[in-house]
Formats: sequence, C-alpha cells, structure tokens
Amino acid sequence: MSLPDRFQPGSVVKRLLPFCVLGLALIAGGCQVRPLYSDPGPVGSTAAGVSGSVRSRLATVSVNPAGDRVTQEVRNNLIFLFGGGAGEPTHVAYTLQLAIASQNISLALIQNATNDKSGQPTAGSIRMTGNYVLTRVSDGQVIGRGSRLVNAGYDAPRQQFAVQRAYRDAYNRAAAEVAQAIQLSVAQDLTKNQ
Repeated sequence: MSLPDRFQPGSVVKRLLPFCVLGLALIAGGCQVRPLYSDPGPVGSTAAGVSGSVRSRLATVSVNPAGDRVTQEVRNNLIFLFGGGAGEPTHVAYTLQLAIASQNISLALIQNATNDKSGQPTAGSIRMTGNYVLTRVSDGQVIGRGSRLVNAGYDAPRQQFAVQRAYRDAYNRAAAEVAQAIQLSVAQDLTKNQ
C-alpha cells in the first residue's frame, strides 16, 4: 500500500518551491544598485528644467592651466576624472584653480662600512598637498575651496636611474591620488550648491 501524494517525502518541497521563488523575486526586485554619480530621475530623461546629475555638472568644470610638471599631472588626471575620459569641457560652468605643493622626505637611512657611514637613503615619501578654489563662471562666486594631503612612498635602490624612476613614479601616484581626492571634494561642493 502506498501513501497518498500529500504524505510523500518530496511533495511538500515541490508545493512550496513556487512560493519561495516568487518571494525571492519580490525581494530582489526591491533592491537597486546604482552608481554614485547617477541621475536620480528616470533613465533617458533629457527634458528641459530637469536638474543634471553630479556627473554632468562635473563635466562642466574647467581646470586652469598648470605652471609645472606636477601640477600638470594633477590637472590631466582631474580633466580625465571630471569628463569621464571625454577631455576638456565644451560648455564651462565652473573653473577650478589649482595650487600643488610637494615635498620629498627621506624616511630611512642605512649605514655601512662601504660608504663611510655617511648614510644612504633607502626609502622615501612624497608628500603632496593640493589646494583648490572652485568658482561659478556665471556670477564669479566661489562655491568651494579646500586642501587635500596625500603621501606616496617609494624605495630607493642603489642604481641612480632606478632611484630617479622610483621618485617620478611616486610623484605620479601622489598626483593621481590628489586628483581623486579633489574630484570627490568638488563633487561634494557641487552637490551642496545646487
């Protein structure tokens, strides 16, 4: 004699499976993953009077020309970050004035008998400070200013060319990090002054 279907071992799971799938679909349907700088409105909305997203406002920031290599490196990174790789803006709504200061700091010295115990730097750090002033073009009002500090370490091997390359790579890394920190700060300034 066999048991009725409702008492079979797998029958309860078979009946509950559609309800579990439906419940998981409803839960997953409520979740949203959206980029940080996305437009909160509907996708494809380009109607007049709709405020632009932070990303589109960042794309209207023009960075003033640089006077030295390190400032130019920060400027290039900012232009790439602001425009998403599109280059300098065609319609400028904001200007960004940069002032970059950097310092090379020797962190560790080794002493041995071959160099008369004079010490030779074996590690260093680049300390870079980026100051900025964000100005609205339409009325000349300063809507943001700030300062960001970044450190980038490097090793100094015994070969002279390797030391110079490590030194320059540390400057480039510090410039990229300062640009990212300034981009985030400018995005916050633009969000506050909508």
